[in-house]
Amino acid sequence: MLKRLVLNQKTIPVPVPIKTLAEACAWIDEILVPAGETVTSATLDGRDILDLWSAPRIGGGIQLHPDSRIEIRVESPEDLALQTLDTIHALSGAILRGIKALAVHLWQARQNEIQPELKVVREDLDLICELLDRMDDMGLAGSIDLTLVRDLKVRMRSIGVCLTAATSIGDWKGSAQILLRDTSTAVGLETTLKQLMDESESCHLRLLTTRSSNRLGARAESK
Repeated sequence: MLKRLVLNQKTIPVPVPIKTLAEACAWIDEILVPAGETVTSATLDGRDILDLWSAPRIGGGIQLHPDSRIEIRVESPEDLALQTLDTIHALSGAILRGIKALAVHLWQARQNEIQPELKVVREDLDLICELLDRMDDMGLAGSIDLTLVRDLKVRMRSIGVCLTAATSIGDWKGSAQILLRDTSTAVGLETTLKQLMDESESCHLRLLTTRSSNRLGARAESK
């Protein structure tokens, strides 16, 4: 039977008889996961078991022992949003640090030359857009205003489409312009990423402020 588990890096004793992984998952969900939060990572003896969390038939066949080690992380949507905003900010900054040098290189490149650095930028843009999609799925609209974030996501997707089209025909000068140039009809990637960095930092601060206010309000109500 399971004797203890690790929750958010803290060891928790298990006071009830738990013999299988399915029993452990059910008990954790009922007792240890607060309303509005969710298990975001889980391992058993170092093996990822998050995919088994909602698979009681499989979990019921996995026996637990006194020395079994279950480690889980439970987080709120706000926790996940803060981590996502940090990642978006870091990725945007990483692209910006090399964007001017890349644009110069592209401007001087020949049409038949392969540009692996530009492919990396495209992949990072796709990842940022995926993270922005995830922000929309976290139900935070009531806590912070995501209007500008959504607008920037649309613009970044448009930039990604333009870069893909330019890359497909080896138009490296056109790609360089997409990276840096702002026009009356389109904003370049550099400006867009700078705005995204500013807005992700602003959203991070607003979310921290809102969460702090909500916690203070909850404490006041409980007294």
